[in-house]
Amino acid sequence: MKKWQEIFLFMYESKATAGMYFIAFVFFYLVLGSIDKSMQTSLQFWTSIQLFLACLFIGLGQGIILSKRDLTVWRLILWSGWSLFITILFTEFFSWFAGYPDWYRYIFYAAITLSFIILGLALKWKLNKETRELNMALHHYKENIDKI
Repeated sequence: MKKWQEIFLFMYESKATAGMYFIAFVFFYLVLGSIDKSMQTSLQFWTSIQLFLACLFIGLGQGIILSKRDLTVWRLILWSGWSLFITILFTEFFSWFAGYPDWYRYIFYAAITLSFIILGLALKWKLNKETRELNMALHHYKENIDKI
């Protein structure tokens, strides 16, 4: 039963990251596409599947690499590198910005890289907050153990 709970929580966290990045990918894809009024930009079904698969790999990477028990700066860097690799691979392989100037892709890469850094910091800050709360609760427990 415990193993099923771990698998469920892993998929839950991966799915949340994948969904968040899917929204970001679609947003940037459509916003960057709307800059050049001479080209019609729409999100085709096949492109949305590609975007979703890329984001799913990013989310699974987070679940595998960024374990809450072993969160380190090196793991954050590894996950960010993996995620950027997936982003560039899918963008170039499927030519998401074909027909647009090269700087569209570079802006997309920069924005997504910044989001990886921000998400990594948010995870680190969340764990630091949880650690402080647990330490305070432990301290409170130790002070009141004799009164019980």
